[in-house]
Amino acid sequence: MERIAAGILLVANATSLGWALRGEWGHWWGATVPGALCGMSLWLALGEAADTWQMLAYGAALAAGLSLGGVLSYGLLMGYATREPGRDSRSSLYGLSGLFLVGGLWGFFGGASLGILLTEVHCHFEDLALWAVLASLGAFAAYKIIVVGLDLHLSPPRSDVWAALLGGVLSSTAYFALSPGGGTVLICAYAGCAGFGGGFALGALIHREGRDSALKLSSWKFAEHSVGFFGGLSLALASALFRGALPTIPIEGSAGRLCIMLMLLFSTYMVVSNMVEHWTFELRWLPKACFAAFQILALTGIIACLGLASCRSWGGEAIGQAAAFISLLILFTFLGTAKFVRSFSGFRSGVVRALLAQLLVCILLLVWL
Repeated sequence: MERIAAGILLVANATSLGWALRGEWGHWWGATVPGALCGMSLWLALGEAADTWQMLAYGAALAAGLSLGGVLSYGLLMGYATREPGRDSRSSLYGLSGLFLVGGLWGFFGGASLGILLTEVHCHFEDLALWAVLASLGAFAAYKIIVVGLDLHLSPPRSDVWAALLGGVLSSTAYFALSPGGGTVLICAYAGCAGFGGGFALGALIHREGRDSALKLSSWKFAEHSVGFFGGLSLALASALFRGALPTIPIEGSAGRLCIMLMLLFSTYMVVSNMVEHWTFELRWLPKACFAAFQILALTGIIACLGLASCRSWGGEAIGQAAAFISLLILFTFLGTAKFVRSFSGFRSGVVRALLAQLLVCILLLVWL
């Protein structure tokens, strides 16, 4: 029981750390980081056996699922929720509800990705392709009806892609409700919806009350830590209560290993590329030739890693799943804290201390396991 509790806390803290780091990069590819850390920590906490490839597979699946929410806009909603000066007259309740919606849409697809891995019914490629098509059709129709037809906007003039994702959620719900084993997928999807949505709204609410009592909390960072913590907690609890041990995913030969590595390498490449681009074109620390050289070296390294992954003689277990996970934790934390090193201030030092503290908590929990 203590090991399970420690594992659940590991998932919550790893996802929280990843989400706070995602705030340093933004965008959909930044959202792959908390997804990868969430999936890998889930396997470390609840996996059937020590298997690095299984850990990476869960990380790749959750990275892909949570990346979909990276296109959502929530900046104005945070201002409404926290009564930020200069915002329009929309109520704080409206802002909190909007954050719950946005976080819920984000968590739905992450939870659905996990549910697909947990279901006892094997999903074939054509099943996933049909789901993708139906979700896309639902997204297109919902956007046209809600935004274009009814002229409803969540936080104008910001993007209304939330309507498209809402349509994707509704069509996905209908698809899995009618599919064998779809109940497992929907349980995990709506657990993620409640955890990520509730964490987003709760983080903003606590910040607002803390600011009013002069505690000086950063709304952005606190809400990011909160949405990751409660989102990861919800998925870990759903997995532990519903399945106990996570099942082993069939990884079919080198093609399966290539897909896993491609997702994780792509995520890491995009994050590092963003940092080097910031240092080159905004801070002007590096010449443009260095940025071009980085791209060449990075792509060459990715090809080399994919070549190693395709070798049947290379066993993932030899890497050591704990060492691989800790290495990624340290790498992402370094990249997140190093990007804005020039603008280091009292506020930034607090952000960095919080990230390092959560990194230490994750390592200690992993040692406990």
